[in-house]
Amino acid sequence: AYAAGVRMFAFDSEAELRKLARSAPGARVYCRILVGNLGAEWPLSKKFGCELEMARELMVLAGELGLDPFGLSFHVGSQQTQTAAYEAAIARVAMLFTDLRDAGVKVRMVNLGGGYPVRYRSEVPEIDDFGAAIMGAMTEHFGNALPDIVIEPGRFIVGDAGVVSAEVVLVSRKAKDDPVRWVYLDIGRFGGLAETEGEAIKYAFRTPHDGAADGPVTIAGPTCDSTDTLYEKSNYRLPLALDCGDRVELLATGAYVTTYASQAFNGFRPLAEHYV
Repeated sequence: AYAAGVRMFAFDSEAELRKLARSAPGARVYCRILVGNLGAEWPLSKKFGCELEMARELMVLAGELGLDPFGLSFHVGSQQTQTAAYEAAIARVAMLFTDLRDAGVKVRMVNLGGGYPVRYRSEVPEIDDFGAAIMGAMTEHFGNALPDIVIEPGRFIVGDAGVVSAEVVLVSRKAKDDPVRWVYLDIGRFGGLAETEGEAIKYAFRTPHDGAADGPVTIAGPTCDSTDTLYEKSNYRLPLALDCGDRVELLATGAYVTTYASQAFNGFRPLAEHYV
């Protein structure tokens, strides 16, 4: 990346920082801190980031290693549904900004990450609500000395641009008097719906029988793996008239779905993409 002209890099550990000092001398670097992910339907709070005290030490070390300690970053989790998550994270960043400036570190940027949500089955705050909360918090904590601000809106930009067209391959019950039908689709977790893990992202469905009488369902994918069960506990209901061969649409699937699709698990080809 450095050879290709990239001059800004993220880090969250001393080992990563020393790699950057060797491989990207003089580059701008920013440290990712740990923040809460309450309100996120797809949390990202544990794998990356470090505590504030470590971040302070690493940013000081960055300058000593010949790097430019340019800024700080955080991520409040994907499909974040609470504006307060950004407000709390910005408050933590502001405290560290003050400590770093007192230590002589010229920090100038905050990367607010992504997480801005789209509507699946439930209403979410509008993007203007997030913008107002974020800028209110930035002004409260930084006043007129606002740092450079970077954002990474992924899901919010492309989520509503995608629709998955799937076929119902089986509708069955586990017992004769079982009120819950199992609806098997020709796409599942391994076909691109990885974010149904833990029933985290709850896609909305459109069927040819919408508006007719419905009943409770468990929705599953086509593979042999029992983890290829999309929704069992999230109170999904689909029309009673739904049958094998019907086509259904999964809405707002523009984010991550095709890139999550496996190459040939159980012999299923990757999800085909069509652009209109």
